[in-house]
Amino acid sequence: MDSQSYLRPKIFIQIQNDLKKQFYSEDEDADLTPKKPLIAKPSKFSRGEGQQFQTDDSDNTPMKYIQPSSPKGQNKLSKFKQKESHIEKDSDIQFESNEDEKKEQALKIETNQKTEPEYDIQQMSKQMEQKYQNPKQPFKHPPIQKSNSSKQVMSKNIHFKDHPFRHLVYGKNINQNDFLRFLQIVQSGLLYACNSLKGPSERFLRSRLIRLKESNQKKSKLLILDLDETLIHSCSSRDSPQVTLSINNNDDRVDLCFNIRPFCQEFLKEMSNYFNIYLFTASSEFYANTIINYLDPKRQFIIDILCRNNCFETKNGFFIKDLRIITNRSLKDIVIVDNLPHSFGLQLENGIPILEYLFNPKDEELKYLQNYLIQLSKEEDVRTFNKENLKLLNLIDFKLNN
Repeated sequence: MDSQSYLRPKIFIQIQNDLKKQFYSEDEDADLTPKKPLIAKPSKFSRGEGQQFQTDDSDNTPMKYIQPSSPKGQNKLSKFKQKESHIEKDSDIQFESNEDEKKEQALKIETNQKTEPEYDIQQMSKQMEQKYQNPKQPFKHPPIQKSNSSKQVMSKNIHFKDHPFRHLVYGKNINQNDFLRFLQIVQSGLLYACNSLKGPSERFLRSRLIRLKESNQKKSKLLILDLDETLIHSCSSRDSPQVTLSINNNDDRVDLCFNIRPFCQEFLKEMSNYFNIYLFTASSEFYANTIINYLDPKRQFIIDILCRNNCFETKNGFFIKDLRIITNRSLKDIVIVDNLPHSFGLQLENGIPILEYLFNPKDEELKYLQNYLIQLSKEEDVRTFNKENLKLLNLIDFKLNN
C-alpha cells in the first residue's frame, strides 16, 4: 500500500470528525476560561433530599465548572410518577438540528476526494498536520468590544459600595462576600454566553415557535420571570419552609416545600401595572403550575408559563431560554429577569441578572428592582436601556479578585 492510499482514509476520518463538531452548541476546541458557567450551590431540594419534583436544572449543579451527568447532559428524572399529562420528562432537545446538512457536506467531501488528483491528498495531509500541531487560538466573539474596564482590578481595599458594578444588586442589605460571589456567577455566565454558546439553526428555531396568551389589558412591554432562586427557593421539610403543599397523585402523596422571596407578591402586583408578566422556567410544567397557583391563585398577574419543554438544551445539559421563540412580541419589548445569565445568553441585552435567593429574610432585590423596571417600561427599546445602564458586557473584561 502506497503512502497516499494510507493517508486518504485517515484524512477523511478526521474531516468527518470536524464536520460533526461544527454544529455543536459550544465551541469545544476553543481554549476558553471559564468554559462553562459558574453555577450556584444547589439547595437540598435540588439534590433530591426528601423531595420528588423536577425543578429548575440551573439549581442542580455544584458550584464549579460542571460536566453533564450523562452523554446528553440529561438531568435526574423526578421520583414523582412520570404521568405525561402532569409532569414533563427531561428534555432531550439539542441544538443538533442539521443532520441533513452534515450528511450532504460529508458526501461532498468524499466525492471530491475520489476525483481530486494525488497531489491534493498530499497538500491536505500537510494542512491537517499543521492544524493539529499548532495550538488553536482562543475563540473571540466578534460583537464584543474591549472596554476600559479590562485594565481595572478590584482592590480588596475598595469597599463594595463603591464598586463599579454595585448597581447590579438592587437591595441595600447584602454583604461583600455575597456580592462578589454574585459577580463571579454573572461574569462566568456572560463569558460562557459570548464565547461558547451557539444558537440553534433557523429551521430548528422555527419548529419551536410559540404564541403567548394575551391579557385583556395588553401592555406595550413583556416581563419574563424565572422561578427557582428568583421568585422562590425550594427546600426540604427539615429547613422549616414557609410553605408546604401536599400534592396527591393516585396513591402517592408528596410534600412540596419552598420559601417565597420577600416582596414577591407585592412585586407581581406592582409590575402588572406596567408589564404583561410571564414565567419562563427550566422546571417541569407540573412543578411550576403548582407554585404559581399558590403565588397567584386567580392568575391576576402571571398570564402564562413557559417550561422546560420550551427551553433549548445544549449538549452540556444547560437549558437556554431563547426569546426568539415568542412570535407575538418584538425583542425590543421583552425583558427577562433570571439569576443565571447563561439562561438568556442568546439575548444578553434583554436580560437582567438578579441576585440568587437562598432564603435571606432581609432580601430586598424585588422591592428595589421595581424602580428600574418602571423606568424601563417607558423606553422604546429595552435592549438599549439595559445596555446603557447595566453595562453587562463591560463586566466580561473586569478583573475580579478571588
